[in-house]
Amino acid sequence: MTTRTDRTAAVRIAWAATKLTRAGKHPIAIGRLAATVGMDAAEAHRLMDLMGFVIRDGLVVMDRGPRPGPAGSDLFRVDLFLLAVATGEPVHADAVCPATGARVRVHFTRDRVLSVDPPHAVVAASRLPGVDLTLGQDYVEALVCTQFFASKEAAAGWLLENIDARVLSVPDYLAHTRWMVAALEAWPTI
Repeated sequence: MTTRTDRTAAVRIAWAATKLTRAGKHPIAIGRLAATVGMDAAEAHRLMDLMGFVIRDGLVVMDRGPRPGPAGSDLFRVDLFLLAVATGEPVHADAVCPATGARVRVHFTRDRVLSVDPPHAVVAASRLPGVDLTLGQDYVEALVCTQFFASKEAAAGWLLENIDARVLSVPDYLAHTRWMVAALEAWPTI
């Protein structure tokens, strides 16, 4: 059992690791990560374990593969939108809508969506329970991209089964991701 404070700290250190490793392209020593965020190396290691990161030979290893999520869904270890914001590199997502079987292709950068096919494709986003990204009077909901659907209508069944989740257009989800990142980076130690 973890506390809400632990979960929030774990998300924040995971964000720092994502940026420092350029989303896993350049491993980083756990000691350097801990020093960067201003915490003890053992605490950094514990929080990284909590987020599902692997630390091999003292280096933070990022696994971009899927992991089981709530109700058997697949959550990306690293949200593709967060990858674009963290690295500044363009991202191409190619997925299959679980409701219709239609291919969904999305191309975006940190700053804007370049293409979406089909044009009404949406992002199904799950809340990170217990993660508090509150900034003063503003509340920023912590979301992670779970999957893509061909349309809002196609995502309706998923949304009924995941009542604590949201479905957003691709541009709206990218904007939300940037807002969420601003909250993460406003934390004094990141």
